[in-house]
Amino acid sequence: MEVNVGVINPYAAAEVIAQKKINWEQVAEPEVMLAEILGVSAEKIFDLRNPILRPDAELSADGSLKVLSAAQTADRVNRFYQTQSPVATRSISARRLRLGTIRKTVVLSEIMMNTAVLRTAIASTPWAPPDKDWVDMGDYFEDVAELNDPVQGVLGDCYFIAALASVAWARPYAIINMIRPSAWGNEEQPIHKVSFFKSGAGDAQAVEVTELVPVSKPGHNWVYARSLDVGETWPAVMEKAYAKWRTSNSTDFPNYPAIAGGDPVNACAEIIGGEKTYMGHSGKSGDDLWAFVRGHSMSKRTINPMVAWTYDTPPADLDYPAAKVVGNHAYSILGWDYVNNEKYIVLRNPWGTHHAVLDTLSGNWSAYQISFSASIPLNSNGVFAMKAATFQKYFVASGVTV
Repeated sequence: MEVNVGVINPYAAAEVIAQKKINWEQVAEPEVMLAEILGVSAEKIFDLRNPILRPDAELSADGSLKVLSAAQTADRVNRFYQTQSPVATRSISARRLRLGTIRKTVVLSEIMMNTAVLRTAIASTPWAPPDKDWVDMGDYFEDVAELNDPVQGVLGDCYFIAALASVAWARPYAIINMIRPSAWGNEEQPIHKVSFFKSGAGDAQAVEVTELVPVSKPGHNWVYARSLDVGETWPAVMEKAYAKWRTSNSTDFPNYPAIAGGDPVNACAEIIGGEKTYMGHSGKSGDDLWAFVRGHSMSKRTINPMVAWTYDTPPADLDYPAAKVVGNHAYSILGWDYVNNEKYIVLRNPWGTHHAVLDTLSGNWSAYQISFSASIPLNSNGVFAMKAATFQKYFVASGVTV
């Protein structure tokens, strides 16, 4: 199955513009505030016909995504902003940001332009965008790798961040085992040796990276992947190592935009090694998919990394914005539940927020994790439990790595 999904995290883009961390889970109307900061209505943000989520690709007449060159991306972004009307600001938090329309447009345009993919990586050239510094942002681990740690940034690599979260949940020690200290590093300037598997097969291929990651100028705020735990950097370093490995870059400064768009099942396999299984949802029932997830779970929790992804162009009878499901986007599958004679699939949005709201459970989800029972809050940090039949309709496919 050929898969190429990838959208940016618009909430991360808003934080870059605001030059501050925003706890979206504590914002009363997060989509209202998001629209005000980005200067674009919420409906347009999540519509793939517009360039916010995937500036370097546009929908063709047949509904497929056409990847654009850097020049075409620039033209698309400029044409889009020339037609936008100002968004009224009614959120107190957004008003306090005092962002002028020109500044918002310029900053967001720069963010989106930086996602214009350089398809041919220059292996010996450091990536040095003028609006970023390479900085050590904290400690690699604050504790063990956890489900909610990986939060996607302003890069269309949701497929990789979803895979990273799925591995951290299903096989947390696999993340620790991927990393080995390099002979060249020390405690003050650690260098990590990170191993990946080409398409999940063969011998592990190692790359070495420091903990320097690209952050915004001048405030040194996060731009790309980060951890939900403040001061923890393992998702950011793992994303950097993956970019270096994928682009065969020999420097410590790999090109990030080159990894936008990809296959989340293959990403799981590249992280842990193993065989990949894809399950297209067409012709399958919700019961079939629920059984598929159960077959790779123990005590409701996945024991093999599982992922799912959505349509580029959803069927006409589906309303993605109303359901708060994002198109061309990858999600982690965490497990299953059975409540009041209804079957549910538990998922997580790698944005760390913006959970689906259609046919979902409330409360907490309990699942056995390694040696204890974990109680995971639903409808928080991007985690939600959706009816299996609704999951079958809104997601185009899912997969697992064993």
